[in-house]
Amino acid sequence: MPAIIAKPLDQEMQTELSELTSGYHAGELSSKEKSELPEEIYIIEAEDTMVGYGVVWEYGNGKQLIQKAEKDYFSADEKYLETDFYIDIKNKKDFIFIEVLDVLKDFEGKGYGAFFINWLKAKYPNKKMYVYSLEKSKNFWYKQGFEVLGNTVWMTFN
Repeated sequence: MPAIIAKPLDQEMQTELSELTSGYHAGELSSKEKSELPEEIYIIEAEDTMVGYGVVWEYGNGKQLIQKAEKDYFSADEKYLETDFYIDIKNKKDFIFIEVLDVLKDFEGKGYGAFFINWLKAKYPNKKMYVYSLEKSKNFWYKQGFEVLGNTVWMTFN
């Protein structure tokens, strides 16, 4: 049975992430400044082995995610493509942003990503969730009950 373990996203964890040979976001997370990271990372474990990880932010208001999106996801000349995101998020309160969900290559297709999302849904039963989806992962998010946010690459649940 898989488990989700919260661990500090500290220098030690960043070093561990830098040593991974798979994991889409591992290199990025390992090189970010402490101020750009949440306090914890959620490790997906099966039989005492890390099979994946997730990074989740809890936000009190939409402005916080807008600032992060403008810094990390939107180029200045493409902001107009995200109009539906701005309209939806600007007045939101108390929600979750799933920044990272990676299942390591050797463990893909075994249900660990879905296990993580079901765990999040149980942990935050009444909170809206957002994810900036990559084209190659859209089907996964659809299977988890997420919907596309207007004409953007953002997806939401709840």
